[in-house]
Amino acid sequence: MLQYIPYVLLFALATAVIYCWGLWRSMRQSQDLSNMLSAKGISKIKKALKKNGPMTKKELEPFVKDLTAKQPFMKERIAVTDPGEFLDSILPYMIRQKMITEEKQNNKAVYQLRK
Repeated sequence: MLQYIPYVLLFALATAVIYCWGLWRSMRQSQDLSNMLSAKGISKIKKALKKNGPMTKKELEPFVKDLTAKQPFMKERIAVTDPGEFLDSILPYMIRQKMITEEKQNNKAVYQLRK
């Protein structure tokens, strides 16, 4: 009977580790989904600017309109519901990170890839 105690303890330890990992992952899920959606949006904007040249915010909206993000093995999904608001949050970040530049042309803000 004493020979089974180490196995029971190892099983309990493995169960505790898996439970803690799942708890940590569920607590961070919303932030991870938001980061994934932002990364997809940045990628789409860069591709659009590379292909089409300088564009306004209104012209960029269709490129991010139906973006979604989902983690593997999870049901929860996040999507862009308001492209204008999404661009309002992501374009300043891209400018700060020196990915794109903002210029004024005919009193409109035009965004283009940084050279």
